[in-house]
Amino acid sequence: MIEASQLEKSFGSIRALDGVSFAVSEGEIVGLLGPNGSGKTTLIRILTAFFPADAGRATIAGVDLAEDPLEARRRVGYLPERTPLYPEISVERLLRFAADVKLAERRHRSERVAAVIRECSLSDVAHRAIGTLSKGYRQRVGIAQALIGRPHVLILDEPTAGLDPAQVIELRQLVSALGGRTTIVLSSHILADISSVCDRVLILHRGRLVLAERIDALRREVRRSGEVVLRTRAESGAVEALIGAVEGLGVTRIDRDATGAVTAHLTHPQGANETETQRSLERVTSDLARRCVEAGLPIFELGPRSRTLEDMFVELLEEREA
Repeated sequence: MIEASQLEKSFGSIRALDGVSFAVSEGEIVGLLGPNGSGKTTLIRILTAFFPADAGRATIAGVDLAEDPLEARRRVGYLPERTPLYPEISVERLLRFAADVKLAERRHRSERVAAVIRECSLSDVAHRAIGTLSKGYRQRVGIAQALIGRPHVLILDEPTAGLDPAQVIELRQLVSALGGRTTIVLSSHILADISSVCDRVLILHRGRLVLAERIDALRREVRRSGEVVLRTRAESGAVEALIGAVEGLGVTRIDRDATGAVTAHLTHPQGANETETQRSLERVTSDLARRCVEAGLPIFELGPRSRTLEDMFVELLEEREA
């Protein structure tokens, strides 16, 4: 549905995209992640045919963006971060205007407006002025206008920004319901948005694609890569020596805070399955606790701590910086 090959874009001396290649399958929901300045906005603007790439090739539903940008735009629905809505008109009137613009056949316009109102759960507010709606409903209106032309691809830029927790959950449910029928690219700074609705994630950093992986595979990796945390008070060298005496433990890093407490982040042995891993974890933590007691070290914290997708994201970017 979306194919990008070696996309490049520069603004003066700034290389916004540097050889970005990926593919998105029909009906897939893909999350687009990256810190500020990573190239997300530039990539979105190329995919929406706002401006062309300097080099490389991209297609939307088989249409080359460089050769026929107008036809490519017809195949894309777009919700920008700041949705441009007319506050003084009603939801239905806005959607009718969008249908007039996007649908060539007049006889299908009313039917399509009614369909997106149902799909986006806007029936209760269809006749209200947009300016009177909550931010959550305005985002739904924005998605509805993006869907009015039956796009092959829906691109959402920070769709949950500024929403309260209940509205965030509602919007995620809407996006999940659209998946499978519509190919969706969701750009967000919020990892919970990506992990809760997306099938796959693309991570950009300094204009390069540094990771393209399925969410379920990342979750398995997170579960496999848990750590043991020891927090005590001692000289760092003494803590390292004590840890080194426990078979199978490795040191990721050791931190010291302003109070003089030392926190050691440790790796533990992985078994062939979850049961064996749990037994190994119990063995190393028991051994470590015993050695701390024998050495007279206070134990402020000792036990397993699961990594999160946020941890993995931060570590990945730190590795790229290094």
